[in-house]
Amino acid sequence: MYKALLSLILITAVFTSQGQAIDKYVRFNGKVLSQKDSSGISASIYYEKLPYYDDMGTAKSGPQGNYEFYLINGDKYNFRITLSGYLELTRELAITNANGDGSMNLDFYLEPEEEPDLIALNNLIFARGSDVITESSFEELDNLVNYLESRPSLIIQLEGHTDFAGNPEANMSLSEARVVAVKEYLVSKGVKKNRVLTKAFGGSQPLYTERTDEAKTKNRRVEVRVISR
Repeated sequence: MYKALLSLILITAVFTSQGQAIDKYVRFNGKVLSQKDSSGISASIYYEKLPYYDDMGTAKSGPQGNYEFYLINGDKYNFRITLSGYLELTRELAITNANGDGSMNLDFYLEPEEEPDLIALNNLIFARGSDVITESSFEELDNLVNYLESRPSLIIQLEGHTDFAGNPEANMSLSEARVVAVKEYLVSKGVKKNRVLTKAFGGSQPLYTERTDEAKTKNRRVEVRVISR
Protein backbone atom coordinates (compact mmCIF):
# COMPACT_ATOMS: atom_id res chain seq x y z
CA MET A 1 0.00 0.00 0.00
CA TYR A 2 2.81 2.39 0.96
CA LYS A 3 4.80 1.63 -2.20
CA ALA A 4 1.75 2.12 -4.39
CA LEU A 5 1.01 5.47 -2.74
CA LEU A 6 4.63 6.57 -3.13
CA SER A 7 4.58 5.66 -6.83
CA LEU A 8 1.34 7.63 -7.30
CA ILE A 9 2.87 10.69 -5.62
CA LEU A 10 5.94 10.49 -7.86
CA ILE A 11 3.89 10.10 -11.01
CA THR A 12 1.65 12.99 -10.01
CA ALA A 13 4.68 15.17 -9.21
CA VAL A 14 6.54 14.37 -12.40
CA PHE A 15 3.78 14.49 -14.99
CA THR A 16 0.90 16.85 -15.74
CA SER A 17 -2.59 15.63 -16.63
CA GLN A 18 -1.63 16.06 -20.30
CA GLY A 19 1.32 13.67 -19.83
CA GLN A 20 3.98 16.38 -20.21
CA ALA A 21 7.06 16.29 -17.96
CA ILE A 22 7.38 18.97 -15.32
CA ASP A 23 10.88 20.44 -14.95
CA LYS A 24 10.92 20.05 -11.16
CA TYR A 25 11.93 16.38 -11.14
CA VAL A 26 14.57 14.41 -13.01
CA ARG A 27 14.56 10.65 -13.58
CA PHE A 28 17.96 9.68 -12.19
CA ASN A 29 19.13 6.33 -13.58
CA GLY A 30 22.13 4.23 -14.49
CA LYS A 31 24.05 1.22 -13.20
CA VAL A 32 26.24 0.25 -10.26
CA LEU A 33 29.23 -1.64 -11.65
CA SER A 34 32.30 -3.42 -10.32
CA GLN A 35 35.46 -1.48 -11.08
CA LYS A 36 37.25 -4.80 -11.53
CA ASP A 37 35.37 -6.08 -14.59
CA SER A 38 32.45 -3.65 -15.17
CA SER A 39 29.92 -6.30 -14.19
CA GLY A 40 26.60 -5.14 -12.73
CA ILE A 41 26.23 -5.48 -8.95
CA SER A 42 23.30 -5.14 -6.56
CA ALA A 43 24.24 -2.37 -4.12
CA SER A 44 22.48 -0.07 -1.66
CA ILE A 45 22.21 3.60 -2.71
CA TYR A 46 21.61 6.27 -0.07
CA TYR A 47 20.87 9.84 -1.16
CA GLU A 48 20.21 13.12 0.66
CA LYS A 49 19.66 16.64 -0.66
CA LEU A 50 22.17 19.29 0.40
CA PRO A 51 22.51 21.37 2.46
CA TYR A 52 19.40 20.73 4.57
CA TYR A 53 18.75 17.01 3.94
CA ASP A 54 15.07 17.78 3.26
CA ASP A 55 14.84 15.11 0.55
CA MET A 56 16.47 11.77 1.28
CA GLY A 57 15.92 8.10 0.68
CA THR A 58 17.36 4.72 -0.26
CA ALA A 59 17.32 2.59 -3.38
CA LYS A 60 18.89 -0.66 -4.49
CA SER A 61 20.36 -1.53 -7.85
CA GLY A 62 19.06 -4.71 -9.49
CA PRO A 63 21.01 -7.91 -10.20
CA GLN A 64 22.42 -6.37 -13.39
CA GLY A 65 23.28 -3.13 -11.57
CA ASN A 66 20.35 -1.05 -12.88
CA TYR A 67 18.78 1.64 -10.71
CA GLU A 68 16.19 4.40 -11.24
CA PHE A 69 14.47 6.97 -9.02
CA TYR A 70 13.39 10.64 -9.12
CA LEU A 71 15.30 13.64 -7.70
CA ILE A 72 14.71 17.39 -7.65
CA ASN A 73 16.09 19.17 -10.68
CA GLY A 74 18.82 21.75 -10.00
CA ASP A 75 19.58 20.66 -6.43
CA LYS A 76 22.75 19.08 -5.15
CA TYR A 77 22.68 15.60 -3.55
CA ASN A 78 25.11 13.51 -1.58
CA PHE A 79 25.23 9.81 -2.60
CA ARG A 80 26.61 6.87 -0.67
CA ILE A 81 26.80 3.47 -2.38
CA THR A 82 27.61 0.38 -0.31
CA LEU A 83 27.98 -3.36 -0.84
CA SER A 84 29.77 -5.94 1.30
CA GLY A 85 33.14 -6.79 -0.26
CA TYR A 86 33.51 -3.36 -1.88
CA LEU A 87 34.85 -0.01 -0.70
CA GLU A 88 32.12 2.51 0.10
CA LEU A 89 31.69 5.20 -2.57
CA THR A 90 30.49 8.75 -1.81
CA ARG A 91 29.73 11.43 -4.39
CA GLU A 92 28.23 14.92 -4.43
CA LEU A 93 26.33 15.73 -7.62
CA ALA A 94 24.17 18.53 -8.96
CA ILE A 95 21.03 17.08 -10.55
CA THR A 96 20.31 18.41 -14.05
CA ASN A 97 18.13 17.54 -17.00
CA ALA A 98 21.35 16.54 -18.75
CA ASN A 99 19.71 14.52 -21.53
CA GLY A 100 17.04 17.11 -22.32
CA ASP A 101 14.33 14.51 -21.85
CA GLY A 102 13.75 14.81 -18.11
CA SER A 103 16.45 12.30 -17.19
CA MET A 104 20.05 12.13 -15.96
CA ASN A 105 22.12 9.01 -16.52
CA LEU A 106 25.15 8.09 -14.39
CA ASP A 107 27.03 4.86 -13.67
CA PHE A 108 28.73 4.30 -10.31
CA TYR A 109 31.84 2.08 -10.11
CA LEU A 110 32.65 0.33 -6.82
CA GLU A 111 36.19 -0.80 -6.05
CA PRO A 112 36.49 -4.33 -4.60
CA GLU A 113 38.15 -4.53 -1.20
CA GLU A 114 41.63 -6.00 -1.21
CA GLU A 115 41.55 -9.40 0.42
CA PRO A 116 44.59 -10.69 2.32
CA ASP A 117 46.57 -13.66 1.06
CA LEU A 118 47.45 -14.71 4.63
CA ILE A 119 45.00 -14.68 7.54
CA ALA A 120 46.05 -15.22 11.15
CA LEU A 121 43.67 -17.14 13.40
CA ASN A 122 44.48 -15.09 16.49
CA ASN A 123 41.79 -16.62 18.69
CA LEU A 124 42.49 -20.26 17.86
CA ILE A 125 43.68 -22.02 21.01
CA PHE A 126 44.64 -25.66 21.60
CA ALA A 127 44.92 -27.55 24.85
CA ARG A 128 48.54 -27.40 26.00
CA GLY A 129 50.80 -29.75 24.03
CA SER A 130 47.92 -31.32 22.09
CA ASP A 131 45.76 -30.95 18.97
CA VAL A 132 42.51 -30.55 20.95
CA ILE A 133 40.76 -27.32 19.94
CA THR A 134 39.34 -25.43 22.91
CA GLU A 135 35.68 -24.40 22.89
CA SER A 136 36.65 -20.71 23.01
CA SER A 137 38.08 -21.14 19.49
CA PHE A 138 34.82 -22.20 17.84
CA GLU A 139 33.66 -18.65 17.10
CA GLU A 140 36.91 -17.90 15.22
CA LEU A 141 36.59 -21.10 13.19
CA ASP A 142 32.91 -20.51 12.48
CA ASN A 143 33.84 -17.07 11.11
CA LEU A 144 36.31 -18.82 8.80
CA VAL A 145 33.55 -21.20 7.67
CA ASN A 146 31.33 -18.21 6.83
CA TYR A 147 34.22 -16.57 4.99
CA LEU A 148 34.70 -19.67 2.85
CA GLU A 149 30.96 -20.07 2.21
CA SER A 150 30.80 -16.51 0.86
CA ARG A 151 33.71 -17.27 -1.50
CA PRO A 152 32.88 -20.68 -2.98
CA SER A 153 35.86 -20.74 -5.37
CA LEU A 154 38.46 -20.05 -2.66
CA ILE A 155 41.07 -22.74 -1.89
CA ILE A 156 43.12 -22.34 1.28
CA GLN A 157 46.09 -23.93 2.98
CA LEU A 158 46.19 -24.27 6.77
CA GLU A 159 49.75 -23.75 7.98
CA GLY A 160 50.71 -24.98 11.44
CA HIS A 161 53.54 -23.57 13.55
CA THR A 162 54.89 -24.26 17.03
CA ASP A 163 57.56 -22.47 19.03
CA PHE A 164 61.15 -23.59 18.41
CA ALA A 165 61.78 -24.98 21.88
CA GLY A 166 61.97 -28.75 22.38
CA ASN A 167 62.35 -31.64 19.95
CA PRO A 168 62.03 -30.52 16.28
CA GLU A 169 60.40 -33.80 15.21
CA ALA A 170 57.83 -33.61 18.00
CA ASN A 171 57.09 -29.98 17.09
CA MET A 172 56.58 -30.94 13.46
CA SER A 173 54.18 -33.74 14.40
CA LEU A 174 52.23 -31.44 16.73
CA SER A 175 51.87 -28.68 14.12
CA GLU A 176 50.67 -31.24 11.58
CA ALA A 177 48.12 -32.71 14.00
CA ARG A 178 46.77 -29.24 14.76
CA VAL A 179 46.16 -28.20 11.15
CA VAL A 180 44.49 -31.56 10.51
CA ALA A 181 42.23 -30.91 13.53
CA VAL A 182 41.28 -27.50 12.13
CA LYS A 183 40.56 -28.99 8.70
CA GLU A 184 38.33 -31.64 10.26
CA TYR A 185 36.39 -28.93 12.08
CA LEU A 186 35.85 -26.97 8.84
CA VAL A 187 34.77 -30.09 6.97
CA SER A 188 32.34 -30.97 9.78
CA LYS A 189 30.70 -27.58 9.16
CA GLY A 190 30.19 -28.26 5.46
CA VAL A 191 33.42 -27.04 3.83
CA LYS A 192 34.54 -29.41 1.06
CA LYS A 193 37.75 -31.32 1.79
CA ASN A 194 39.38 -30.42 -1.51
CA ARG A 195 39.19 -26.72 -0.66
CA VAL A 196 41.41 -27.08 2.42
CA LEU A 197 45.08 -28.06 2.13
CA THR A 198 47.39 -28.46 5.14
CA LYS A 199 51.09 -27.90 5.73
CA ALA A 200 53.17 -28.24 8.91
CA PHE A 201 56.26 -26.16 9.71
CA GLY A 202 56.96 -27.10 13.32
CA GLY A 203 59.18 -24.43 14.87
CA SER A 204 61.11 -23.62 11.68
CA GLN A 205 59.38 -20.29 10.98
CA PRO A 206 59.09 -18.33 14.25
CA LEU A 207 57.66 -14.83 14.23
CA TYR A 208 59.82 -13.95 17.24
CA THR A 209 63.22 -15.33 18.28
CA GLU A 210 63.09 -14.30 21.94
CA ARG A 211 62.72 -17.13 24.45
CA THR A 212 60.06 -15.37 26.52
CA ASP A 213 56.67 -16.97 27.23
CA GLU A 214 54.96 -14.21 25.24
CA ALA A 215 57.14 -14.86 22.19
CA LYS A 216 56.56 -18.60 22.41
CA THR A 217 52.79 -18.08 22.59
CA LYS A 218 52.82 -15.91 19.46
CA ASN A 219 54.96 -18.42 17.59
CA ARG A 220 52.40 -21.16 18.23
CA ARG A 221 49.83 -20.44 15.55
CA VAL A 222 47.77 -21.64 12.60
CA GLU A 223 47.62 -19.36 9.57
CA VAL A 224 45.31 -19.49 6.56
CA ARG A 225 47.01 -18.95 3.21
CA VAL A 226 44.90 -18.29 0.10
CA ILE A 227 46.08 -20.66 -2.64
CA SER A 228 43.49 -19.86 -5.29
CA ARG A 229 40.59 -17.42 -5.64
